[in-house]
Amino acid sequence: MSKIRFIHSLLLILCLALSLVLASEQQVSKKMGANANGERYKGSYKNGKKHGHGTWIHPDGDSYKGKFIANLKRGYGKYTFQNGEEYLGHYKRDVQHGLGQYTYNNGEIFTGEYKNNIRNGQGFLVFKGDTIKSGIWEKNKFIKKIKLKNVTRYIKMTYPKYKKSKHEPSLTVETNLTLPDNNETLETNETAELTIRITNTGKGKAQGIETFIEKKNLAEGLIINNPEIIRSLNPGESKTVKATIFASDMMISQQISLSVIITEYFGHDAPLSKNLSLKTKSLTSPDLVLTKIKINDQSNKNGLIEPAEIIEATIFISNKGQQVAKDVNIDVLYGDYVFNTGKSSFKLGDIKQNQKKKIEFSFFAMSEAEKQLPISFEIKESRSKFDQIIPSGLGLNSLNNTPN
Repeated sequence: MSKIRFIHSLLLILCLALSLVLASEQQVSKKMGANANGERYKGSYKNGKKHGHGTWIHPDGDSYKGKFIANLKRGYGKYTFQNGEEYLGHYKRDVQHGLGQYTYNNGEIFTGEYKNNIRNGQGFLVFKGDTIKSGIWEKNKFIKKIKLKNVTRYIKMTYPKYKKSKHEPSLTVETNLTLPDNNETLETNETAELTIRITNTGKGKAQGIETFIEKKNLAEGLIINNPEIIRSLNPGESKTVKATIFASDMMISQQISLSVIITEYFGHDAPLSKNLSLKTKSLTSPDLVLTKIKINDQSNKNGLIEPAEIIEATIFISNKGQQVAKDVNIDVLYGDYVFNTGKSSFKLGDIKQNQKKKIEFSFFAMSEAEKQLPISFEIKESRSKFDQIIPSGLGLNSLNNTPN
C-alpha cells in the first residue's frame, strides 16, 4: 500500500515539475517573442495569440507595427517592406483593407481605399508633391477621373504611445442608424448616418479605440467612412462617434447586413454588436418633363399667342424618373423678338418621383419672332450631370393650352 502511495506521490511531483518547465518555456517564448521560423514579436497576447498592439519582424526584413486580433493584422498599422516601401493604414483579417497610404520606392504615394491588398475605391496618386491621378480605382486599375473634394480621409501619420492601465476596461456599444427623411431604404446618392455610443464600464482606462463598419455581404457602390479614433475613455465615461454610409451611382438594390466592430489598443475589444440591416435601392436618374401648359392671353382670351400681346403662362413640371431631383432651379430663356415682362428665375427645391410643380411667367412676342417661339427652360439640379434645357413648345398664332 505504501509502495502505491509512493508511486502516486512520485507521479504528482513529476507532473508538477513538467508543468513548471512548460510554463517556464512558455514565458521565455513570450518574452523573446520568437518562433521556429525566426519571426519575432513583442506585444500583447490573448489566449496564446497576438492580440492588441505589437511589433512583428520577419527574418527577410519586413516588419509590422500595429493592431492584431487573434494573430491577424486588424485595424490601424504600419507595414515596412524590406525594399523600403511602406503601407500605413487599415487592415482587415491580415490584408490591407480600408483607408491607407502606400509609399513606393520610386517616390509615388497613393492615398485612398484598399480592398484585399489592392487599390479599390476612391483615392489619389501623388508624385513629388503633384497629384497625377485623382478618382476611382477598381481592382488596382485607375478607371475614372474625378475631383475628390474630401479624399476619403487623410491617414494619420503618428502613433501615440499608450500606457497600459493597471485595471482592465470593459466596453459596451449602442448603435442607431438614421436614413434620410426617416425612410426605410437608402437610395442612390443618399447618405445614412450611423451613431455609435461607446461606454467604458470597466475599472481601467480604454485607449486607442477604433470603430470599423463591415459589410457582411457583397455591397458594391456602398461607401463607408469609419469614425475617427477615440484616444481615451475613462471608467464610467461615454463618447459618441458617427460613421457615414453613402450609396453611390453603382449601388444595386439589395438587403445589406452591417456589423460594428470596436477594437481597443491593448486588445480589450467590445463584444460584437447585433448586425444592422440596411435596405438599398438602385434608382434611375430623375426625369423632369413638361406635362402641362396653360396660357392666359390678356386681350381677347382666344388661347392664341398673338404679336404684342402680353401672355401669362403657367408651366407644370413633373419628375417621371425614380430618383429625387434635388434643389431644382429653372431659368426661362428668351430668344429674338420675345421679351420678358415678369419673373424669369425660379427655385423649386426637391421634386420627388411623380411630384408636379409649376412656374408662372409672362412675356410678349413681336410679329418678327419665329413661329416656334424661342422660349426654353434651363433646368439645373444640385448634381450638374442632370442639368438640361427643354424647349417650351409654345407657338406664335397657335393654340398652346394642353388638356388637364
